[in-house]
Amino acid sequence: MKDFMGSLFVTQAKSKHMIEIMYFGRTSEQLMMTSERMGIPSAGYSVAQVLMQLRQRGDRWAYELAGDHVICTVNGRAVRLYDTVTMGDEMGLFSSKSWLEA
Repeated sequence: MKDFMGSLFVTQAKSKHMIEIMYFGRTSEQLMMTSERMGIPSAGYSVAQVLMQLRQRGDRWAYELAGDHVICTVNGRAVRLYDTVTMGDEMGLFSSKSWLEA
């Protein structure tokens, strides 16, 4: 059974492209996360699609990652919503809102 579960995990990992997501500042505080690994279905997944997938987690995720105040980087460079992320990329998420804003 243990070998079956291990092979199932390897098969699932091969079918998804993994990216690292880092949360900074206000975004990290509001979402109570500093980082995570996330699978994306293809190498040409856009930044907007990653954000949409994260927003589907619920209210605070949808609010904090709203397009009007989220700042995104990929591998340390500022990106636009239509830019793509590929397997192995590191995506950084920041908020342009101050700590004092609700």
